[in-house]
Amino acid sequence: MDIKKLTKNFGVKITNFDCSQTINNNDLEILKKTIQESHFICFKNQDLNGKTLAKFTKNFGDLEAYPEKDKTKGKIEIFNVSNVSEDGKHLSPNDQRVILQKNNSRWHTDSSYRYHPASFSILFGQETLPQEAIGGQTEFSNMLIAYDNLSEEKKTLLQPLHQVHSYNDIRRLEPGLPELTHEEKSNFPPVTHPIIRVHPDRSFKKSLYFTSNTSLEIGGMSLEKGKELHAWLVDYISQSQFCYKHSWEKNDLIMWDNRVLLHRVIPYDYAKYRRAMIRGTVEGKVPVLGPFSNEVRKLSS
Repeated sequence: MDIKKLTKNFGVKITNFDCSQTINNNDLEILKKTIQESHFICFKNQDLNGKTLAKFTKNFGDLEAYPEKDKTKGKIEIFNVSNVSEDGKHLSPNDQRVILQKNNSRWHTDSSYRYHPASFSILFGQETLPQEAIGGQTEFSNMLIAYDNLSEEKKTLLQPLHQVHSYNDIRRLEPGLPELTHEEKSNFPPVTHPIIRVHPDRSFKKSLYFTSNTSLEIGGMSLEKGKELHAWLVDYISQSQFCYKHSWEKNDLIMWDNRVLLHRVIPYDYAKYRRAMIRGTVEGKVPVLGPFSNEVRKLSS
């Protein structure tokens, strides 16, 4: 495989590597080290379907099952990130499956509504927008660098704060989505995560950890102040010095580390263009640890 850096701060492009084939131990160790250090990988010129995408994703851990079966593509572990149905129909912008994609234009990290949020996401571009189209890229922001560049005053302010993450609360932001069933709600009750995340596997480095696709408030302060701080965080992490914007080519396969990156899709004309992608998600095994977590105190001592 050939590996080339995409930006100074994070991200690599890999060519001459076939993700549909069985991966030997040496190559797998290289990929695991690369995603840990670079946080984002684009594999070029892949040929995958739901079955081979699931097989590749399982190299990095167990697959998550998606909360709503009707939004998946065949297997419940493969999420249809598309405005195209499983049978190839271009969906209306008002279709609930497309409305859910529109919510992805807000900064987020996948599966933050779980107590153990996702570690990695792996997304394959089956149909991508033509070059002349506006939008459709996937943008990433590096939360490790964003944290490091905060003022000491802001770090102190954020240290005790948290955010509530609720899958059901997507309906507050996108009221066009139908209500979840009782079973879906009970499977994914709200959770709270610290705004500052501590990473024991990265020598206890800290990053920001929040989303805009489940709620627009920060807990631990008044509702008004929490909304103001959330809006400030969104503007702050959108700075180009923290970001990489991936312009899709057909058959790109991208993989990213949800623990340290936020991402969003750049809005496009959903009625005019088809954009079809499938995603596998690697299940997280640990909770989000904050500066005051007992686990952090024990491990760091």
